Amino acid sequence: MAPPRPRGPAAVSWSMCRQLTLGHTGLRSTSGAARCRLFVAISGAACLALVLMGLCRAIGASSSKPCTAFLPAGGPQARPLLAGGSLWGIGSGARCEQRTAMYADTKLYDLLGVSSESTVSEIKKAYYKEARKVHPDLVPDADPEMKQRFQEVAEAYQTLADPVRRQQYDLAGLAGLASMKINATRLFGPPPWRVLLGRTDHWIWEDGKKEAMMGLLVASIPNGIAGVTIKTLEIAYEEAYTTRVATLLDRVSENQAKDTVSALEEYGLAVKAEPIEGEQSHANETPLQYFRRMQSELHEASESLRAAILQPDNDDGEKEGRDFEGWVEVVRELRSELRAAAKQLEEFKMTQTS
Repeated sequence: MAPPRPRGPAAVSWSMCRQLTLGHTGLRSTSGAARCRLFVAISGAACLALVLMGLCRAIGASSSKPCTAFLPAGGPQARPLLAGGSLWGIGSGARCEQRTAMYADTKLYDLLGVSSESTVSEIKKAYYKEARKVHPDLVPDADPEMKQRFQEVAEAYQTLADPVRRQQYDLAGLAGLASMKINATRLFGPPPWRVLLGRTDHWIWEDGKKEAMMGLLVASIPNGIAGVTIKTLEIAYEEAYTTRVATLLDRVSENQAKDTVSALEEYGLAVKAEPIEGEQSHANETPLQYFRRMQSELHEASESLRAAILQPDNDDGEKEGRDFEGWVEVVRELRSELRAAAKQLEEFKMTQTS
């Protein structure tokens, strides 16, 4: 009785088997049919191996790691059977390993001294720590190499804090990042300012004039300064009245400090605005303050870009004032920072709810 004819992937092997065995008069025996069945079984296993190799080839083409689904058990000589989409790791296995090494770029993480699992808050803290060491304004006689490192630290922070650029870097390294100019000085931020209030012989410092003085202070200080209340102004007034000098505003922006001084000097009061050296105005802001600041700065830059677009060209066919490309770069940089601020705020909210 003839053996049953197989179907599916082994059909071709069965046909080949008949030609190689039963096609010869000397192999028309039962043992020949048995050998044919054995050949079919081996051919079916080979077909399965080819299918698996095709799957791993697809996986290897889209993954940064070799296909290790069929690792042989054993010692250090064991290799993936289908590494990089090739049988026994031969051929494209070397290319797969090269691709994996290229994707595992940790230069920016190493530059800030953080891990690939660090949060935006941790990355921001590490950035300020490293930037202070090489900031041209904080380090006397900073050499060109130190200034270059200051720029590199800023670029590392801008990439790792932005979730979009960080994903691109993690997947494809520095080569996968879109080019973007980073203003390291603006990113680091200016030092915060404070306003000192001094007691003089001005009539408003006389006994019984406290209410008038408080009204003057409230009317002269810009709105929206975080932490400034009637209570804090009253404390500053009492301290200045007793010790002759007190801090009226602390850790405010340069514009806020100068606007306050300008308003109070019109009334003949002794006030002074000065920067707080060695500190940064943005280093200790909360995630919500950071997010709102980025929203405001991006809005202002977008309006400036819009004005640059609408501005008529000069005789040379170019925009007057700040160039159009310059505002485009500023807006791109601020959009990246806004994504970083949103990610930091999201991480902060998750820590509060957990």
